[in-house]
Amino acid sequence: MIQAAAIPPALEGRDVLGSAPTGTGKTAAYLLPALQHLLDFPRKKSGPPRILIVTPTRELAMQVADHARELAKHTHLDIATITGGVAYMNHAEVFSENQDIVVATTGRLLQYIKEENFDCRAVETLVLDEADRMLDMGFAQDIETIAAETRWRKQTLLFSATLEGDNIRDFAERLLNDPVELEADPSRRERKKIQQWYYRADDLQHKTKIIDPSAETAGCDAQHRVRA
Repeated sequence: MIQAAAIPPALEGRDVLGSAPTGTGKTAAYLLPALQHLLDFPRKKSGPPRILIVTPTRELAMQVADHARELAKHTHLDIATITGGVAYMNHAEVFSENQDIVVATTGRLLQYIKEENFDCRAVETLVLDEADRMLDMGFAQDIETIAAETRWRKQTLLFSATLEGDNIRDFAERLLNDPVELEADPSRRERKKIQQWYYRADDLQHKTKIIDPSAETAGCDAQHRVRA
């Protein structure tokens, strides 16, 4: 599981390059160590976000933020979102109030950075979720700009559905520092080594015989004992 592999190095402050398809618990793999870090090292006074999570779509950003709020509901931590499709004024609280974690999409976040409405200097951990999708959508330059604006950060966590191909690896090499590389799913090369067979069964009895030949033997032995 990606959580068991990613959480320990993330808690140690290491950069992580992880391959994790949807549905493998990837979100908690970076949210849990991020939340733990904020609780273990609380700041003395409120300020701009310490954790910045960037996602390719507004829908994913909202899902991640909801998950973070659920995990942090018994803490004092504040989570906010910055996405497109939301009126500018609705983000005013992100700029005026204390926020510990911000989940954002690239376009609107860059707009606020350029307008100097979003302070990147306090960001300690940058998380790039579904990085392969962001590259496919043409956001590589935007992400590199965001990474440059958060150059004071101590950690970068990058998760992708796959690590295959030069694009994602070259991209990760530019942004991560000596990362721990993790794969929650076998690579395509490894999957090709898996051999599969199927057998036709005439009926349930035949299927049982194929699956467990000993079952029929046990049945015969029982019949012999009854007749005896």
